[in-house]
Amino acid sequence: MTGIDAPVVIVGAGPVGLATALVLGRHGVRSTVFEQYDGINPHPRAHVVNTRSMELFRTWGIADAVRADAADPARAGTILWKQTLAGEPLGRIDLVEGPEDQLLHRIHASAEQLTSCAQDRVQRHLLDAVLAQGMATVHYGTTVVEVTDLGDRVDVTVEGVAGRQTLRTCYAVAADGATGGLRDTLGIGMDDSPVLGHQLNIYFHADLSPWMSEDPALLVWLINSASPGLLIGMDGVQRWTFQRSFDPGVESPQDYPPERCARIIQEAVGATELDVDIRSVGSWVMTARTAETYRSGRVLLVGDAAHQFPPTGGLGMNSGLADADNLGWRLAAVLKGVASDALLDGYERERRPVAVDNARHSMLNAIKMAEVGIGPETTRIAARLESPDPAVAGAERRRIAEAIPSQRPHFDALNQEIGYVYGGARHKNRAPFSATDYRPIAAPGARLPHAWLERDGERVSTHDLLVPGFTLITGPEGTRWADAFAETWQDVAKRTVVLGRDVTSPDGHCLKMLGTGEDGALLVRPDGHIAWHSSEGSSPAAALAALLNAAEQSA
Repeated sequence: MTGIDAPVVIVGAGPVGLATALVLGRHGVRSTVFEQYDGINPHPRAHVVNTRSMELFRTWGIADAVRADAADPARAGTILWKQTLAGEPLGRIDLVEGPEDQLLHRIHASAEQLTSCAQDRVQRHLLDAVLAQGMATVHYGTTVVEVTDLGDRVDVTVEGVAGRQTLRTCYAVAADGATGGLRDTLGIGMDDSPVLGHQLNIYFHADLSPWMSEDPALLVWLINSASPGLLIGMDGVQRWTFQRSFDPGVESPQDYPPERCARIIQEAVGATELDVDIRSVGSWVMTARTAETYRSGRVLLVGDAAHQFPPTGGLGMNSGLADADNLGWRLAAVLKGVASDALLDGYERERRPVAVDNARHSMLNAIKMAEVGIGPETTRIAARLESPDPAVAGAERRRIAEAIPSQRPHFDALNQEIGYVYGGARHKNRAPFSATDYRPIAAPGARLPHAWLERDGERVSTHDLLVPGFTLITGPEGTRWADAFAETWQDVAKRTVVLGRDVTSPDGHCLKMLGTGEDGALLVRPDGHIAWHSSEGSSPAAALAALLNAAEQSA
């Protein structure tokens, strides 16, 4: 038994586990991360990095690196439907060629934009940032075999190259994914949706430029009887994955050796002589599950350990990154003694409703895809497309083409990415909520709206004003709020920004968007969500006291 090596132990070094370590480090809290595998899994899985995640990466200093590893934006905005890759398109969605007002609205909503970067590359940049920060120790090839919550501490027993040892820590974070098992040992159940299917994921390298150079696309949905599935360009050049359905009742991934997988890819492309280098094969279950609780004493769940969604919407990894950002500052505040342990209960209250809503959105997307030949109807629809009767085949092609545009919210749902409001009406009454119709609001619980400002001759976002602490933003005449705030809570990291003094808004747009007016203010939490607005009539100091003491939390 050793003493407390680090106040937080993180189980799992996937993107969410590393993000948790990085956020804790930004708040001056050390952590130890254990990962059972020997390193980053080279098999790319997730690839969508949505707007909110890119904003987080901007704050964490890795947005440029992720962007450099991302797919070409010209390719990433196109989704195709074909019979085979070599065939003619059945239809398409071009995200960069949508309604002009919708495109401008997305561009103006954030300093960052949704992109596509393979998960293994995202993970590498997170790991580099964690190691450069120097606040976390990451142990690969080390399995966590037992986590024991003793009430005032947590004992974590691990087994690795150094043998078995037990470490004592203050809190443990389960970031071990959907199949990690720690959640089950804690006795935390899951709210389940019906299983929509089982998917095989084939990662391969190949030169697909003969079919992709003239009409590049990020996603190509292939509908045929021989090898239907989804082709994803992980870099749009050499690295690809192909996803297809399989029945685990009669086969397993082991039944798919490289030779068989190569034939599957060749049939999907429509080129029997294509040189295919199979790198790895994995499987996953298409369903939606949310943990009944995100906390068991001193152990908390993040990422896929807490929730799993169908990939239809690209919300899995992105939800987990926001989990890490929400939980990290709370743990830091508690460990530093500036907040009560009850502050951690707010993590579940805020993040679980978002997960439930993301699960709903993802499931609806998956079900709706049946209209365009993806899902249980694939075999029947493929047969109609391949019918020797030109009238039957032509009618099916026209039907699919007409149904494709309605799939756009699957791929372009800005409000789902950045519009959630903690404790807001969205979670109390989801019926009117639109996944696409984002409107910035400067209200408690909402993400701080983005606006461009000027600071020392440099163009900056409102998000660039935030620090690893609480940020008070006031109007030009709102210094009374700033003075009162500066005199209280000396032990809390905080910063005050006065619009018109510290930064300027050339067109006055920021004052209007934030609703501060000349003499108002708002208080932003460490995770970029608004904690208080002067329109409430209280004070930022009182709001901060209520938050840190967990005296007022919205369900």
